[in-house]
Amino acid sequence: MHHIIDTALTADITPHYDAALGVLDAFVTQQRQAPLPHLAMPAMRADMDDMRALAARMGEGATRILILATGGSSLGAQVLAQVHGALTPGFHATPELVFCDNLDADSYDRLLDTPLQTTRFLVVSKSGGTAETMMQLGGALSALAAQGLDPAKHIGAIAGAADNALRRLADHYGLPILPHEDAIGGRFAVLTNVGLLPAIWAGGDPQAIRDGAQGVIDGLMTGDMRACPAVQGAALNMAHMQAGRMISVMLPYADRLERLTFWYRQLWAESLGKQGKGSLPVNALGPVDQHSQLQLYLDGPDDKLYTLVSHDTRGRGCVPPAGFGADAGLAMLAGQPMGNLVEAEVLGTRDALVARGRPIRHIELNAINDETIGALLMHFMLETIFTAHLLDIDAFDQPAVEDAKIRAKQYMQDMPETA
Repeated sequence: MHHIIDTALTADITPHYDAALGVLDAFVTQQRQAPLPHLAMPAMRADMDDMRALAARMGEGATRILILATGGSSLGAQVLAQVHGALTPGFHATPELVFCDNLDADSYDRLLDTPLQTTRFLVVSKSGGTAETMMQLGGALSALAAQGLDPAKHIGAIAGAADNALRRLADHYGLPILPHEDAIGGRFAVLTNVGLLPAIWAGGDPQAIRDGAQGVIDGLMTGDMRACPAVQGAALNMAHMQAGRMISVMLPYADRLERLTFWYRQLWAESLGKQGKGSLPVNALGPVDQHSQLQLYLDGPDDKLYTLVSHDTRGRGCVPPAGFGADAGLAMLAGQPMGNLVEAEVLGTRDALVARGRPIRHIELNAINDETIGALLMHFMLETIFTAHLLDIDAFDQPAVEDAKIRAKQYMQDMPETA
């Protein structure tokens, strides 16, 4: 599925790395005996029929589906949809998936300012009261009403089981609704219906996604725990943080892995950024960011750990005309498929970082598909959970964010209403 070329264990972190592995021994043993709900999710089958039924109901006759969600309730689904080309250049499919994860009055108005007969809306909020998402839902309800359309035929929802605003609206309008996993929060919810329902519309196989994740769990539960890449990754990150490398750079080489970097950025930041602890996640994309970031990576401060993600692209893509060989400036490209250049740049960047003494790890995928992305997502979720344990913090809460929400609510209350 994938393997890791580890070049990140530099001499200055070896004692920290060994100590971190020792701390994780007891934690992994505990997880084998009483796993977190997150580790049981890949084996779940009971929710598949309801998920597929809602996907079929909402997808029938749809040319466009707007996913109204923010943060982890959207980013994981974007990763899974992008595996099949959504959100990448040159991709055209029906239904078109539009992830409305940022609140912007102008752009959302443009999305609604069109005939909505073939538009559908999926609303996702574990709390059932996420202000940004509920505002978007309110706009959708108003727009549908203005066009004389029945919300029950255009809107579906995913919400927590407790009484909440989204469930009350679903009851009022007769909207179909699926339960959000109560034990799993948004940024870890990618393998639940939150991520898998949009993946179905993009052409994904939810079972294959979970199977890929299950393979990672099986390796953790039955193999040598110290050989588990997620355990090693957590120890590696902890050791480099203790050595002063407080930035973690994620650099994949594929358009279809671009949203993975944004998902990772939120997962790492919100799970670990507490009590003055954690490291800064930075997302980049190769080869394009070799032209915007590589100078800093190679010649700037040695304060970063780099994770390169690639798959073998040799022999793939278009080939320049033979005439390129006659020009000294283009001869290198003559007869070479585009994928050869991408592969060469992955290896060249990796080797240049190693030559400069920069700590990197290189994750090579055998393909970009549902199974490998499921494995990759589970790998990084485990790595994050294990790193949180090493930092002695709770990976699953976000207490500081609540202060900003309270302040925003007060500002809203002080603003005059507009009819």
